[in-house]
Amino acid sequence: MTLRIFLIASAMALTMITAAAPANAGSMISVEQYGAANEFGGSQHGHRNHITLYQNGYGNSSINSQTGAYNRTVVGQDGQGNSADSYQLGHHNIVGIAQFGTGHTAITTQDGNGNAIGVIQAGRNNSTNVTQVGHGNVSVIVQD
Repeated sequence: MTLRIFLIASAMALTMITAAAPANAGSMISVEQYGAANEFGGSQHGHRNHITLYQNGYGNSSINSQTGAYNRTVVGQDGQGNSADSYQLGHHNIVGIAQFGTGHTAITTQDGNGNAIGVIQAGRNNSTNVTQVGHGNVSVIVQD
């Protein structure tokens, strides 16, 4: 239980990194989905856009993309066999994915500079694929 609390706190800390940046107009998408076989797809272009998604159940999927700068995507998934696929083009963008349960897949791609990716997977049979092109990028992957 302590590890789970630590992982949740770590994911929340990653999402707070951009909160210190000055406010600027941007779009915000916030979605919660419960049950089975739910899907989410979102695309944003510009600066300081946010996607926040939580899915609880099994067989859920998320595919999203953002182009621009200072954008943030946060995906939380709980259950079995969920997948998250996130693509960002630009600089100073952040992706945070936290998956709890079994058989999850996380795919993250960033093209640009000064970007950050954090993936946390707690459970069995989970997989992650991280691709970053550019310089000054950071990625952290925790699997338990």
